[in-house]
Amino acid sequence: MPATGSDSTVTGRRLLGPLGTRLTLAFLTVAMTAVAVFAALIVVASRSEVTTLSNQHRRDDLAATAAAAAEAYVRAGGWEDADLFSVASVAARGQATLFVLDADGEVIAAPTDELAAMMARMHGLDPVDAVDAPRAEPVSEAVIVDGRAVGAVVLRFPTETMDAERHVRDALSRAALTGIIVSGAVALIVAVYVSIRVTRPVIALTSAAGDLAAGRRDSRVDLTGAPGELRSLADAFNEMADHLDREDQLRRNLLADVAHELRTPLTILQGNTEAMLDGIDEPAPAAIASLHDEVLRLSRLVADLETLAAAEAAGLQLDSVPVDLSDIVRNTVDLLGPLAQDADITIDVVGDPAPTKGDPDRLQQIVVNLITNSVKFTPPGGRVTIATTTEAGRAILRIADTGPGLRDDELPHLFERFWRGHTTAKAPGSGIGLAIVAELVAAHHGTLDAANSAVGGAEFTITLPASPEYADATPS
Repeated sequence: MPATGSDSTVTGRRLLGPLGTRLTLAFLTVAMTAVAVFAALIVVASRSEVTTLSNQHRRDDLAATAAAAAEAYVRAGGWEDADLFSVASVAARGQATLFVLDADGEVIAAPTDELAAMMARMHGLDPVDAVDAPRAEPVSEAVIVDGRAVGAVVLRFPTETMDAERHVRDALSRAALTGIIVSGAVALIVAVYVSIRVTRPVIALTSAAGDLAAGRRDSRVDLTGAPGELRSLADAFNEMADHLDREDQLRRNLLADVAHELRTPLTILQGNTEAMLDGIDEPAPAAIASLHDEVLRLSRLVADLETLAAAEAAGLQLDSVPVDLSDIVRNTVDLLGPLAQDADITIDVVGDPAPTKGDPDRLQQIVVNLITNSVKFTPPGGRVTIATTTEAGRAILRIADTGPGLRDDELPHLFERFWRGHTTAKAPGSGIGLAIVAELVAAHHGTLDAANSAVGGAEFTITLPASPEYADATPS
């Protein structure tokens, strides 16, 4: 993907990939199947309705013709003097050829072509040649007078009316086919559009992830117009990339800090030992003590780095037993008392029982790091307050100081590995103490929070699951 300055943004301009093609075909198949089934149902139902309606009209014409013949029979008192003009008129409405039969089945009347043509013109119909026109099979209806059959009427409808039915059915079929074609075209357009909308963000994310895996840390995804879920995924990807950038920058800063921390003691060690080797300085106790201090400084730095690496797996290495946080605090304060005195810092302890279950050594390491951090950033004459208590089934440890406090922009990054705030630039140490605390607290299934205290300094609160087992495990 092209890069612009230091930022490479993937927008996903490829039209359709394999996934897009499969989605398009799937959408098109579903749409065409639905349209085809619907069209088939409409055609079948419509053709059946047309045939039914046409047959009903023929039956109605036949019944009306039989009724007209019955009336003519009654008026004339028989077939001999019956006026069949009205009968022929009814038959002409359907362009049918009319035959009238008596009770014995003998043909007593068959209207002429001229009469049929005249009746057709009177009803606004096209004249039909009664002899030459193709006609369907005849249909008949009994002529009933006073409950007895006195004869019958026979109608033969021209096949053109059936051809008209076929034309209607064929027209319906053509309309359905046209609808399928048009619907297929629309479905194809919609399917391609939807597939592009879905697959383009996926392709862009895939490309950006590949760039990121290849070392392009500036790779980002721009999916402003993508669907909501995919846009959220792109935002999460960009946040992850930003986090990786920050982690990478922090690692580089750590290497620079470690190199700086190592350079000074190594330079001192190298210079003093070379001076002793060259005979310039004598290996006096004071010189050796200075070298020893530098070695201890290196050892502390290495120990911090080892602890941070081990803290990630601390949950697998904890030797958990029932323990009281107040006991750990008192032991730690006794251990760090000389450090606080040298810095002219007062440590106050409010040690209410706070039973929990955890690794005593790791918990003490947590307290040591937090107290050391507070002492480091509290000015001479200041105070560090430590309190332990139990609240709502949780063991609570709070450590507050009267130092400069925490800036709002530093709080989200305070426990990140390799991160150091603005007040730590001139402070000694590796800058990973709070990261170690966060890892160890998480390994104990607890939470760690930081805020500014009421007196303006920093306040750290550790919450751990309370342990009722401690009371049973404590000797009476």
